[in-house]
Amino acid sequence: MYRWGYYLGTGAMSLSELQVALNALGSHAKYQQDPQVNRIYQKLIQRLRGLNVTGEFAYPVRSQINRAIIYTDPEEMMANSKYRGTLFEKLEALETAIIRGQVVEIYRSRNPYQKGVTEYLTIWPLQLIYSDIAWYLLHEDYQNGHLAVSRLDRFSEHFKLVEAIARGSTPQWQSLQVAHQLLEAGWGLYLGEVEDQQRERQGKLSFINVTVRFFPEVMAFIQEGEKRHQSQKISHGPKTKDGNPTYLDYHVKLPRRSLNEFSRWVHRFLGNAQFLKPTELAEKHRQGAQELLARYL
Repeated sequence: MYRWGYYLGTGAMSLSELQVALNALGSHAKYQQDPQVNRIYQKLIQRLRGLNVTGEFAYPVRSQINRAIIYTDPEEMMANSKYRGTLFEKLEALETAIIRGQVVEIYRSRNPYQKGVTEYLTIWPLQLIYSDIAWYLLHEDYQNGHLAVSRLDRFSEHFKLVEAIARGSTPQWQSLQVAHQLLEAGWGLYLGEVEDQQRERQGKLSFINVTVRFFPEVMAFIQEGEKRHQSQKISHGPKTKDGNPTYLDYHVKLPRRSLNEFSRWVHRFLGNAQFLKPTELAEKHRQGAQELLARYL
């Protein structure tokens, strides 16, 4: 029966490979709430009816449950009376611009870090990134080549191609590679201000040695993350009578741009973490602990 389109099944892959692909698409559609992927997944399930995709075959063996905390589907927004025009309205055009290396103009309509500061940006969009709780756009400034990562829903639906400028895929790949090198060197998604980023890309920016001491309740969790960062090193303190270390020190080299995001990661461990260096982070952590304590007094 071809009423749902061409039959799609095991012509290009085995049944087990098809199951893995379905799991990935289904999880992506459900938790990352990508409206395009959801439409593709629903269409795929429809075209696979000839395989009777129920029971064991449909069981979600693999899943990625990091859940988006924002609305991504314009239709869902309208159905829930939550509609506001965002860049999710222009996903297909945005993806085309990424592939072709086209310059586009978009509008940042919300900016929680600089309240009241909105702006038009002229950029090369490079990649759509899902991280933790939301979708982000990795982009390169058209004027100065500055690389940045921005939340997709903080842009309005304004989307304008700038003339017919397109640089093709090779420069796109090159910029994408540089951006991911910055992401791997840092901690989190912030890629720094223009001048510091230029110096970092030129290898002229000094990184900061950071050391955090973690105590027994969380040491096992810290040690499990053997690939948490490419520069990390772990050293252990003196052992107790039962042979376990009294603490471990986590050492990492980071650009200054990443210190805030790294600090937020450390803060989740509350009283089981202590900054040793740099001094500025130790003092900031101490002040934060005092402010937290004051809220409970």
